[in-house]
Order: sequence, then structure tokens, then C-alpha cells
Amino acid sequence: MHVDDAHFPARLKVDYIEIDTLNLYKPLELMIENDAQMLIETKLPSGVRELVLSRDLNLIIEPGRSLIANTCCLVNRVIGVKTNGTKNFVVIDGSMAELIRPSLYDAYQHIELVSPPPSDAQISTFDVVGPVCESADFLGKDREFPTPPRGAGLVVHDAGAYCMSMASSYNLKMRPPEYWVEDDGSVSKIRHGETFEDHVRYFEGL
Repeated sequence: MHVDDAHFPARLKVDYIEIDTLNLYKPLELMIENDAQMLIETKLPSGVRELVLSRDLNLIIEPGRSLIANTCCLVNRVIGVKTNGTKNFVVIDGSMAELIRPSLYDAYQHIELVSPPPSDAQISTFDVVGPVCESADFLGKDREFPTPPRGAGLVVHDAGAYCMSMASSYNLKMRPPEYWVEDDGSVSKIRHGETFEDHVRYFEGL
């Protein structure tokens, strides 16, 4: 049974209706406070744990962001660093087309450089933006990290629930390939990246 009130099964029992399954419909959430700390909210709503245990109910809950988000990251390459005099920008080859969550509802994604910076690297505050011609094409705002050189790697974490599942070919961006990293560090390609031919094949033979 799928209801909003977790205590509904207890009230139904008074009317001699037996409930064996409780579907909370709500996933366990992922909460990110800052660049240094990621918190996973694993607490069930008030009273649910006691209800499930006391009545031996089957509990159904969605995996949600707490399990899926940190299974994937979006790896990018820095294509430029620039300033307009008041704000600094790191421009990467990734964009809102690959990961729309920040620009769609101003969501936070943890961002860092792939390689450790030199000890004397200058720390600055940047907006991390993509190459799409949209003012909303950003993956992070007001982030502090060392000024990266052109070609440096930059990784956007916690993208598993949002990256390829929400990606588009907007602005003729090609969806990137996907890779699987084993525990021993070995890497396997599990999905090819898109090509220009993938885009134009829909018009062939017309």
C-alpha cells in the first residue's frame, strides 16, 4: 500500500485490515553542505522505524540520491580561464547539456581539480562555466581553488543520478562516453560517446 501517512497502517489495523507492506515513496536524500563534507541523510521519518519493526512490515524505499549520486562523476578538461574584471571564470568542455542540475534549479555539486595543485598555486574564486552560449551554462559558482592551467582536469562529483539520465544534445553537444572504474583501478568503456554522424543520421534519406 502506498500512502503519505506512515501511521496509516496502524489505524487500518483497528478496522481489521491487515497491511504487510509500507511504501514511503520518498528516497533517502543526499545533502551536501560544502566542498569538504558530504552528508547522507539516512534517518527514516519519525516513527517509521518503530512501526516497521513492531508490525513486521515490508519496507519499500527508493534508492534515491544517497546511493546513486556518488556512483558517478563528470570529468572535464579546462579550456580557458578568464575574467571580466569583477568575476573570474574557469571554462570547461563540460556544460549544462551533460549536467543540467546546477543551472536548472541552482543545485550544488562538489567540484575540484583532478591533479593536486603546486604548493605555490594562487587560490582564487571562480564560476565554473561551460562553452554553451547560455548565461545559465554553469556547473558551480563562487568556488575557491587554485588557478588551473589550460588542459587541466576538473571533476564534478555526485553526478550519478543526474548526468547521463538528464543529458541532452542541446547546442549540438555530443553526449560523452561513460567508463566503469573497478576497485583495482582498471577502466572499461561501457558506453560510446556520441558523434556528429549520430546527429545527422536522423535526416538521412529524407
